[in-house]
Amino acid sequence: MNENRFSINNEFAPSISNQKIKPKLVKVNTLLNKFASIDATKYLYKFAVVQGVQVPETYKIPYIIYSLIWNFLANIYLPIAFVIGIFNVSAAELQIGNLLTSFQVTFDVYAGAFKIIYLAFFIHKLRLADPVLERLDKRCKEPDEIAEIENVVRFGRICVMGFATAYFSYSASTFLGAVIMGHPPYSLYFPYINWRHSKSEFVVASIIEHLMMDQACVQQVVNDSYAVIYVRILRTHVNILLLRLQKLSTNKALSLEQNYEELKLCIKDHKALIELYDIISPIISVTMFIQLMITASILGTTLINIMIFATDFTTRVGSCFYILAVITQSFPLCYQAQCLLDESSRLAEVILHSNWIEQNVQYRKLLIFFIQRSQRSMQLTAGKIIPITLNSFLSIAKFSFTLYTFIKEMNIKEKFGLE
Repeated sequence: MNENRFSINNEFAPSISNQKIKPKLVKVNTLLNKFASIDATKYLYKFAVVQGVQVPETYKIPYIIYSLIWNFLANIYLPIAFVIGIFNVSAAELQIGNLLTSFQVTFDVYAGAFKIIYLAFFIHKLRLADPVLERLDKRCKEPDEIAEIENVVRFGRICVMGFATAYFSYSASTFLGAVIMGHPPYSLYFPYINWRHSKSEFVVASIIEHLMMDQACVQQVVNDSYAVIYVRILRTHVNILLLRLQKLSTNKALSLEQNYEELKLCIKDHKALIELYDIISPIISVTMFIQLMITASILGTTLINIMIFATDFTTRVGSCFYILAVITQSFPLCYQAQCLLDESSRLAEVILHSNWIEQNVQYRKLLIFFIQRSQRSMQLTAGKIIPITLNSFLSIAKFSFTLYTFIKEMNIKEKFGLE
């Protein structure tokens, strides 16, 4: 349909401009072949392959064995090892700061395990978005539309690497700080390995803990980046539709019938956007609900650890990196979801301000229908209860500070004799 539309447009243009437009279209199509919206997820699915939740086309049997081992260690053994390790701490070695460090990571590890297990079962549903994105990409012919596609592909790469940097920075800082202080980062339980017996066992236990935490970091990159990337892709195509709506019926070379056909194509674009929204929103709803439920408690616990119980500089540094990691888990999606809500709410306004006055009755009737359909806001929710917006994130941050203030007013530090 797109090819027919462009051929019709050329019939109404002068013959000299036809000669100029043709090479330009060839150049644009070459650029379009270079970029596609789904390319924004390439790094994401590479991490998913490492995590063991994206089965490749080849070597399926070895990969399934690898996936079972990896996910057993990351999602079953690691959470259990945290809990057993906490209860194995002797009274002489008990330090509230180290205990809180273990607790704050334990909460996140359990939440991460639930999210990745859910995502492993539903990641194939995200792939249902691929044909929808392909249809939307085929409509992108103008340079400004292709520039939007290029930007989202670049964003997808930066997003995954940004999440990875934040999480692996926490893992590395906690590992180095703990080793310098002479104890493993999290005091996990390992059968037949007791880091208190010898230096060699201490080194082995510390390295294993660090590697297992790196496993958890890979898991969190997949958990937290997929939603941000897919929402950003949806935002990109909403913005592309806004660009088309602003240009609607502004080309004087087009007839009334051609403008009518252009409007119908925009309605089909909007229908594809709703289809894409309906694919990704239920999956994001579940994983984000789990995340928001634990974010406030984790932030509050970490602030208490930094301000009250942490007795050494390295623990404070590691906890600061952890706060950065926890904020990274929630804030980017809340920001992207807020932008999506604002941009999708602009559709009806932009349609209303398009050049419809000079169009025929058939065009105006269809425009009214389009305005009515576009008033459905694309608001994401967590668990179909909590709106995913910047206000929700700020409410969680306020609650964590309130929790910290409450604990501080109880003078627990003095009661434990830590002054």
